[in-house]
Amino acid sequence: MQTARTKYARSGGVNIAYQEFGSGDICLIVVPGWISNVEQFTNIPPLAAWVSYLTGFCKLVLFDKRGTGLSDRINENQLPNMDQRAEDLLAVMKHANIEKAALCGLSEGGPLSIHFTTTYPEKVTKLILFGSFAKWVRTDDYPYGLTEQGHLKTIKYMADNWSGPVGLQLMAPSVMKDPEAQDYWASYLRHSASPSAAIALYKMNLDIDVRHCLEKVKHPVLLIHREDDKLVECGHSKFLQQNIAGSKLLLTSGADHLPWFGINREELISLQTFLLDGNVVRDKRLDKLSAEDIFAIYSIKDHIEKHFEEEISISGLARQFGINDFKVKIGFKALFGTPVINFLNQTRLEYSLRLLSDSGLTMSDIAERVGYKHPNNFSIAFKRRYGMPPNKYRINLMKGKRPKPSHID
Repeated sequence: MQTARTKYARSGGVNIAYQEFGSGDICLIVVPGWISNVEQFTNIPPLAAWVSYLTGFCKLVLFDKRGTGLSDRINENQLPNMDQRAEDLLAVMKHANIEKAALCGLSEGGPLSIHFTTTYPEKVTKLILFGSFAKWVRTDDYPYGLTEQGHLKTIKYMADNWSGPVGLQLMAPSVMKDPEAQDYWASYLRHSASPSAAIALYKMNLDIDVRHCLEKVKHPVLLIHREDDKLVECGHSKFLQQNIAGSKLLLTSGADHLPWFGINREELISLQTFLLDGNVVRDKRLDKLSAEDIFAIYSIKDHIEKHFEEEISISGLARQFGINDFKVKIGFKALFGTPVINFLNQTRLEYSLRLLSDSGLTMSDIAERVGYKHPNNFSIAFKRRYGMPPNKYRINLMKGKRPKPSHID
């Protein structure tokens, strides 16, 4: 996926970092869990693929809550309450000129999403809660999760092991023994918060309790939870479903807490269907693909957009991303509505339009920069797509005509 620019929204005296991806009428804001970093997610391949999938059908906004990632650090003696964090999210929406958006609350981001929805109902269209909860500490009247004593043990473990892949065995047990996953998860944590900040924010979460908000939620709500989630037991989401009128609960198999690990097709389709009001054309070819296949194909699209000037073949892409040629062909066409080679050529030619405005580049230079070995092949492809040869397009540009070539597909 294309790299986005980090922007800052001012919330009181605090700067909140965020990024925007994709486009479209539907806007989805991902409300992160405990800690995050908007510039580090691309270093976690499954997370980058998950983000890329979402941007395939909506505008996506990621942000770091105050005290985490690239947002301003905070005084650990003045931790933010839920109202302040809701104001931070509102500040992001105002700065990004977003009137309304769907929210996707991940884990601890779920309670904030619920609170925001009931505080600013006119700003929210839909609510998605993934592996989330209404209350973080088990009590006599809420029999889910760890007791306060159990959480304190977790905090001690964090303090002693912050330099390593803390909590990966709970967040994503499916990859907990993978050295690469251990490395990028540990790095992500270190970039997301300092040890003392992470502990302070975790302690703050012990006070989370939004049960009083649940009956006030009047928006469409989709709850997704893995049945064997190792960090947040699925009973939390069952409680939410019982107490949020009209909410829908999707229980899926798996033990990973983070949605981009161990994901399955059912979750992906449910997210897309919910956000698009059911207006998803089900392509039967997708039934031949696993969730891993779908993510691989989104990664292939991202790779083409970044490396279109290189020599690219379907067989080479298949080998690089661990998927067979047949799945690349049918999956790419089913997901993006065009064959993979057509998309490659289209990406190259669209970039060539920008290069043609540079009079210092010859046609051979441009052809080479966009991945064509022979200028004549470039000219033929350009004329086939835009209805005029590239040299004519350049002449018109130089005459100040600003031509807008029509696509011939």
